[in-house]
Amino acid sequence: MSPSQDIRALTSIRGIAAWWIVLFHFREYLPVLDNASTGYVIGRGYLAVDLFFELSGFVIALNYGKFFRHFSMGEWFRFLGRRLARIYPLHILMLFIFLLNPLVIGVLASRPDFERYDPGYFVLSIFLMQNWGFKHLLAWNIPAWSISTEWMAYLLFPAICWITIRFARSRGHSFLLAGLLMAVLAAGFMAFHTALGEAVARTGLFRCVLEFWIGICLYYAWSAGGVRKAYESHIALALAVVCCVLYAIFHLPDFTIAPFVFFCLIYALVDQRSFFSKVMSNRVLEFVGLISYSTYMVHYFIRDWIKLLLIRDGIPIVVAVLSYIAFTAVASVILYRYVEVPGRSFFRGLMNSPVSLDPKRVQRRQFP
Repeated sequence: MSPSQDIRALTSIRGIAAWWIVLFHFREYLPVLDNASTGYVIGRGYLAVDLFFELSGFVIALNYGKFFRHFSMGEWFRFLGRRLARIYPLHILMLFIFLLNPLVIGVLASRPDFERYDPGYFVLSIFLMQNWGFKHLLAWNIPAWSISTEWMAYLLFPAICWITIRFARSRGHSFLLAGLLMAVLAAGFMAFHTALGEAVARTGLFRCVLEFWIGICLYYAWSAGGVRKAYESHIALALAVVCCVLYAIFHLPDFTIAPFVFFCLIYALVDQRSFFSKVMSNRVLEFVGLISYSTYMVHYFIRDWIKLLLIRDGIPIVVAVLSYIAFTAVASVILYRYVEVPGRSFFRGLMNSPVSLDPKRVQRRQFP
């Protein structure tokens, strides 16, 4: 089992989404928030996670959907192994690096507050189960909650594919199922009396699985013939822009509009003939997208330490902001090159290595 396709524009948008979240988590210190329009956009950075979920569903189905037209336990385990190799090495490294935080708090703080460093949450994080509804607050590496919920989506992926393939037998049916899932998502958040970015510990799993499924529906609609006419991607992009304007003007609930906006945005990007997709396929943006997982996983740790060391009287706020951005960018490149890629290769090498049952051969391997 190996991924089969890549759409460069989708990699690029992932990088933009990651930096949207990076800025969102430092929004209270950004001078640009004095500008109402810029502040409004950055203040909605939590919605980038919803883009991640739909994008993930599309890309996972693009690369692995063909293996689950009929369920195979072996293919499922291979799929989970590849996904674990992709997300786990960096996740577990960052989790243990975060152990520095409570140690420093215990030494420096006059009244240390360890609520964010719950030991039970740490243990659940090791097994990628921290945001499955067992805890009522986010803790440790806060952004990693979405990695936990995506792991659940990966576990459910064969079942979701099986249902989608049998229901969405045509392009129209795929769009219909996606619309139904968006309605269920909106109804669920109305019942929760909350927005997409609130009560994440309670609603995150529900939010992720449905949006991941919406992305899968988009893949099956696209795979039924792609974006057939060039104007379809233009219409999709226009719809996304119009919906964003309506959202801003009428203050619509985010759960009623964001999933549809990202659905249209991804649909516009997968048409590689379009000007928009070509612009988003440039090498700089693609590289930002390639390292986006490292960006996403490291930025909150850097945020904590920038706040600890540089948010104080006598230090201009611009120094803290530029340091936050610079350290996040440099750490992203380093972690991608020296942790994420080697870790992925190492895990996949373990999965692909044949295990011999010949004791003599095993002995020779262990004691050359």
